[in-house]
Amino acid sequence: MCGITGLFVPDGVAIPAINMATMLERILHRGPDGSSTYAAPNGRYVGGFNRLAIIDLDTGDQPIIDAAKRRVLMGNGEIYNYRLLRQDEAGYPFRGNGDMEVILPLIDRHGDGFVDHLNGMFALAVYDSGRHTLQLVRDRLGIKPLYWARTNGGSIVFGSEIKSILASGLVPAAVDEEAVTSYLVHGYIPAPRTLFANVHKLSPGSSVTFGRSGEAKERRYWRPRAAAEPAESIDEAADRLEALLANSVALQLQSDVPLGVLLSGGLDSGLITALAAQMSDQPLRTYTVRFAGSEVDETPLARAVARRYQTRHTEIDVSTADAETHLPALAWYCEEPLFDAALLPNFLINRQLSREVRVVLNGTGGDELFAGYGRYFQRPVESGYTALPAWLRRRVVEPTVRLVDPMLAWRLERAGKREDAPGDYLNGHTTQFPPPMITRIGHRGRIPASAHSMAAEHFGGPIDNHLLAIDLETYLPEDLLLLLDRTTMASGVEGRVPFLDHRIVEAALALSPATRTANGGAKGLERHIARRHLPTAVINAPKRGFASPVPSWFAGSLGRHVQRLLTRPSTLDRGWWTKAGIDYMFENSNHHAFRLYALAMLELTVRIHIEGSTNDPLESCLADFADAA
Repeated sequence: MCGITGLFVPDGVAIPAINMATMLERILHRGPDGSSTYAAPNGRYVGGFNRLAIIDLDTGDQPIIDAAKRRVLMGNGEIYNYRLLRQDEAGYPFRGNGDMEVILPLIDRHGDGFVDHLNGMFALAVYDSGRHTLQLVRDRLGIKPLYWARTNGGSIVFGSEIKSILASGLVPAAVDEEAVTSYLVHGYIPAPRTLFANVHKLSPGSSVTFGRSGEAKERRYWRPRAAAEPAESIDEAADRLEALLANSVALQLQSDVPLGVLLSGGLDSGLITALAAQMSDQPLRTYTVRFAGSEVDETPLARAVARRYQTRHTEIDVSTADAETHLPALAWYCEEPLFDAALLPNFLINRQLSREVRVVLNGTGGDELFAGYGRYFQRPVESGYTALPAWLRRRVVEPTVRLVDPMLAWRLERAGKREDAPGDYLNGHTTQFPPPMITRIGHRGRIPASAHSMAAEHFGGPIDNHLLAIDLETYLPEDLLLLLDRTTMASGVEGRVPFLDHRIVEAALALSPATRTANGGAKGLERHIARRHLPTAVINAPKRGFASPVPSWFAGSLGRHVQRLLTRPSTLDRGWWTKAGIDYMFENSNHHAFRLYALAMLELTVRIHIEGSTNDPLESCLADFADAA
């Protein structure tokens, strides 16, 4: 785990001056255990690396130069099957014992197909001095991030975070106006766009190769897809998925530094804890979070799992009451605006975890594989409405209701999209700013097609499976995995996600709906697996979200700061919203709190990363931004 950044200068392009030390300093939090660089003799490639030492503490430094002194590799993440791969490359003169180096002989043997042999989370930069090319590669599910930009002079700057690209001084910080509207529609900005004009985000399961003349060749090498051989019964499916998950957990327990599991009271982290504890030769460290003042306390359920497997269990008390103190720092670390208010508790949790462990496993991905969200199941009111004839709904009911209540009309229209437009149906159940709200706040941008609708074009099969695949391409990498990466890396912790082994994803997408969610119950198959490992109370517990009490934040001083933040004249001049629109939401801030939070994170991102309106956002609080002109 680490941070990478660099510069590639095509032939015929003037070599620009950069300060690699500054670029690395901006992402030092990603790798506090040491920095190193590589510069090609001709000056046309420079790579920088910040290391968070996890595997092979003594010889795992990067950049890595291959035996022929032709290729230079930098990688962020972990290659979990590296030991097996190294056995197949026994003749290669490895310089160390780490996980990344095996990629170099794999490239010799398989060319661009090397990535098909990797099991892991990774963002890679491979420079080939012989051909003078740079290849950037992102893992299948998008667990690790990678960004790139083309400078005005024609060079390519890349990095694990956008901050390092901007720190090169070669890419001006400017807003992509269309991305702002996309943020409102999604709550994040889908790849390949970012908020920053001309800064690109490499899509999950993709690579881009820059030739010696600077031309870019992009390739999508993997998408969520169903395995070729689906299971025929619930028991067979349970056996297959459990075996794959156990193997994934075993691979991801590899670490030369202290490791733990973030254990909630749910099925996903409970299963990971159970499997990991059975494989560990010493008591597993587990951590549960308790939110001060929260109506939900999962610590008793987590304690029951910890007791069953005799883990070294720690309960962490976290208060999110000081949100206004931390929001500017979160905007600095996250750098991509994110509507997900779980950013703060995850940040606070990982900051505490970092005092004891450097690696933490969690249950991210379980909901997308086993249908754990309510939006995968049509609500009774939706199914009742869609039972009406389509002509009556579309020609009579919805136009009439739209005259009186545009939001209600939009919800009715959304209900009818599940079968015909599943991508738009999913987007409709996750967006904070549907078209009526975009109009209500006075936003002037053109509403784009949703990323969900575009992802829907690449997967067929039963509608239930289709919905899962769409979320795996959109919500998972753009929200949950972005949040995971930034909040763990901010504290120098490596987050691992055993459910997102691509083999498990493919096996889960091959399940029939009847197998995955027997009798229409969320996570039916996962509960079947869990009965072998977890207490009954955990198996039968209702799903609980991991969210921040945003409405209560807005009842206090944070709400007053946000209102001033969003209505300063220079903010309103952008045309993204009007004062009347903000005032409308603050009239019922309890109802609109998550929308206001989303706008506040967008505004903070612009103020910090584009306008640069504070000297040190890590030391600033929300009031500093609200009070600034």
